[in-house]
Amino acid sequence: MKIKSSIVLLIIAFSVLGCSWTNHFMIVNESDETITIRYTIEPPKKTFGIFSNLPSMYPLKKKQHIDWYAKLTTKDLDTNIAAVHIELPPKTVLIIGELHNDNYEKYDQYFINGRSFNLGELKITHANNETTIVPNTFDDFFKKNNGNISYVLK
Repeated sequence: MKIKSSIVLLIIAFSVLGCSWTNHFMIVNESDETITIRYTIEPPKKTFGIFSNLPSMYPLKKKQHIDWYAKLTTKDLDTNIAAVHIELPPKTVLIIGELHNDNYEKYDQYFINGRSFNLGELKITHANNETTIVPNTFDDFFKKNNGNISYVLK
């Protein structure tokens, strides 16, 4: 009897673990230049915001393949807790947000678990051009790619 209950608990544990996934919101710098990224986050309307003021950075192994085992140190040049200013080196990716156990379709969709699209304004400076992205233009720039939502700069 103990063996049967142990097996059942093991099956339940594996099924729960197997159902979890994450969509990363990322800016991919495939260029040979450093890119300036500035963004603000709003307080979440409900319980959890998708975007973070603590982004993470990783090198690219090759075109859009992230080296998840080589996390790089990020330095936020803005001291405001609701704003981020990062210099993104060439051939790196910056993760600015995560959506857990939900599929991203568009910025104003209903998100489970009280998630909120809490990005205020995002400015990206690349090759002397500045692009400003706000929530209602977000989906014009960020596209789904391999389960992630990314804006790729070449």
